[in-house]
Amino acid sequence: MQSFLTSWAVSVTIAIMFSAIVGMLLPDSGIKKYVSVVMGIVVTIVILAPVVTLFSGEDVQCELNNALNEADSGKVFKYDGAQYKEYIYELYEVYMGDDENKNE
Repeated sequence: MQSFLTSWAVSVTIAIMFSAIVGMLLPDSGIKKYVSVVMGIVVTIVILAPVVTLFSGEDVQCELNNALNEADSGKVFKYDGAQYKEYIYELYEVYMGDDENKNE
């Protein structure tokens, strides 16, 4: 239990330090507020991770790893424009027909 608390405290400390460093390095611009919101969400997730693990009854880290592995193993979608050529021509004719009727 003590090692769990120690690792959790170290994770929270690292997340807060990383957030502070990123906040200091960014110039004062519009994106700084968005980055600070995202960093706040990350720190909140790091802080609440043990609570979620306690209530879910399963290891959240294993679930995340499984989800990432499934996402990486997915096939890459290759677009084939020839497959949609007739459909595009039909749409073009429909819209051009509508434009011609509006001008009359």
